[in-house]
Amino acid sequence: MRITPTRQHNAVSEGMAPGLLMCDRSELPFDKVLADLSFKGAWGNWPYRGRFSQVNTDLRNGSDGVWVMTHADQQKKVWNLYWDSTGAAINIFARPQWADQEIDPDAIADSIDGDVPAAGWLALAEDFLARFDR
Repeated sequence: MRITPTRQHNAVSEGMAPGLLMCDRSELPFDKVLADLSFKGAWGNWPYRGRFSQVNTDLRNGSDGVWVMTHADQQKKVWNLYWDSTGAAINIFARPQWADQEIDPDAIADSIDGDVPAAGWLALAEDFLARFDR
């Protein structure tokens, strides 16, 4: 099934969030250049990137990696996690259905378009952090 460009953007952004949470990171300092370069580098190595052709095109045409990563903000139609990058840090927040329970990365991955397992999002996040935390 083909995923619309909007849903591809939301999927990649929402998928990156549980990947980072599995790395015990819910907040990152807002360093735009470092986040851009780190995301683009990790994306280029990620074996699932072919499932998100619009994101590939956007990054190739100059879209900021940090925008791609944090696209799923509170206003977007994502079901589980969203980003807030309005301050000095980039933060991941859970939707209300997760308020009284532990985040389940497998359940979240199952609800995201693209059929990427939680381990796939974890791999993207780990590669991103290896670059970002240097």
